[in-house]
Amino acid sequence: MDQARARALLDEERARLRRLLAAGAEEQEAGDPEDGVGDDVDDADRRNVEETGLAVDQLVRDRWAALRRAEARLDAGEYGRSVRSGRPIPDERLEANPLTELTVEEAAAVEAGEFDLGDEGEALGPAGHPYEVLDDADITPEEQHAGDEDVDEPPPEPEPGLHVERDDGRQ
Repeated sequence: MDQARARALLDEERARLRRLLAAGAEEQEAGDPEDGVGDDVDDADRRNVEETGLAVDQLVRDRWAALRRAEARLDAGEYGRSVRSGRPIPDERLEANPLTELTVEEAAAVEAGEFDLGDEGEALGPAGHPYEVLDDADITPEEQHAGDEDVDEPPPEPEPGLHVERDDGRQ
């Protein structure tokens, strides 16, 4: 990717982050002042909004840090290369996420826990990507993963007899 296009992508990301920060500040200012009236549900809603705001704020701060690192790589002539291996990152990936620091394969390996980033982990930011592709666009991530955590049914009891575990996962 040429430097001018890379700079334009990073400038667009900077403008987007500024808009997110401004919108967050407006929401905080528009928040209802606590007047002591209400019940536990009202208080829970307020806490939920506060915690969501803090989570979004952390994501924006992580993106700002990634933007600074990307600009430093651009200035050093290293933008568009993996910070881990130095391999080129495809332009299509950079167009989709101009702050990306790893190739698709490396990012997948990090998310799968296949390698430890060590001290680089903080420089790379959180292992998970801030955006998640859902199986169904009409549900929230919480709804999609709701069945993953609390399963009320116990695992099936093994049938009596001899069980041999094979390398390929079959019995």
